[in-house]
Amino acid sequence: MSECGVDKPLNDWFRDYLTGRSYRVRVGDALSAMTAVRCGVPQGSGCGPVSYLMHVNSLSGALQHCTAHIFADDLCMLLAGADLAELLSLVQCDVDAVVEWSHDNGILLNTSKTKYMLIHSPYIDLSKQPSALPITAHSYSCIHNKNIYCTCEPIERVNYITYLGVISGKS
Repeated sequence: MSECGVDKPLNDWFRDYLTGRSYRVRVGDALSAMTAVRCGVPQGSGCGPVSYLMHVNSLSGALQHCTAHIFADDLCMLLAGADLAELLSLVQCDVDAVVEWSHDNGILLNTSKTKYMLIHSPYIDLSKQPSALPITAHSYSCIHNKNIYCTCEPIERVNYITYLGVISGKS
């Protein structure tokens, strides 16, 4: 929060508000033991969305090459250029940075929902581009081990994508 300019006493109030919470679950007459809440904000709280936005505010700073367009929990990374091999390499670098940032900030990525799309001149035949390598959402442990023995699945390449209700690309 201090990265977003929230200082004392408001920062202290939020810290107090978010710490020392617990929960239990009731199913019928059975009641679970109390369990400490280690992260997150109370469900339905008014400050939950703002807290989340402050939490992910530094994500765009993790990107070195792409521009970030973030809405709630959706991230769209964009990069333009003429050399396809170089572009894919730079995008891969930023995808790795997002994986690392997410791990370090306690956020789980849903890589099965992650897609990438190449928008290119109709005069470029991508099947003749040996540099059109896949982009992979490596796991944090894979990146940490410098991709040795990598078994991570490549990100699905699509011809169109729906982002915030808008369909982009050719269908």
